[in-house]
Amino acid sequence: MRYCPNCSQPLTTKHEGGRERLACPDQGCGFIHFGNFSIGCAGVVLREGKALLVQRGWQPFAGSWQIPGGYVEHDEPILEAVEREVMEEAGVTARARDVIAFRHSIGGSIGGPSTNLYVVFRLDYVEGEPVFDNDEVVGAGFYSLDEMSQMEAVQGLSRWAIEKAMRAERQDGLTMENGAASVPARPGWQLFGLQPSDALLR
Repeated sequence: MRYCPNCSQPLTTKHEGGRERLACPDQGCGFIHFGNFSIGCAGVVLREGKALLVQRGWQPFAGSWQIPGGYVEHDEPILEAVEREVMEEAGVTARARDVIAFRHSIGGSIGGPSTNLYVVFRLDYVEGEPVFDNDEVVGAGFYSLDEMSQMEAVQGLSRWAIEKAMRAERQDGLTMENGAASVPARPGWQLFGLQPSDALLR
């Protein structure tokens, strides 16, 4: 980035938040570039002891198998995003239950130039048999851990997330809060937290 996206002035630098950052020199504009960020999401969908996998048709990693997922749109609730990605990539309807893991990667990786937060959800299977477009996705199906061991190029992060989802209790992950009394709801918020067990509340 060399020019201000607001007023087109050539960017200079400004000390902000403890470091030098690209900034617009026009005081009336005030633009400061805090970096490029993206949010990804993926879903572990389990059915009868098997997990949903899709086979990538596009680079990077074309031909590899992974849990379905993709980017969250800037104006899209993340729960809707992960359910949408599962439907788009595999034709399966599933409902997000909880967050089982997240990965934070700093820019410059193979996946792209931006820093990325990748949230992995566990979803409850609702209906549908795996289908794929034979373009972005060239294969899809439900597979057991034993079957995955015989498959080539199952991505390590996906296999790790599937094992976590299979071993965790039903409500071990972070679930969306429905109106926490101590945290007032705000438009556009989705708040996730650990749910205490009944035993701890007694």
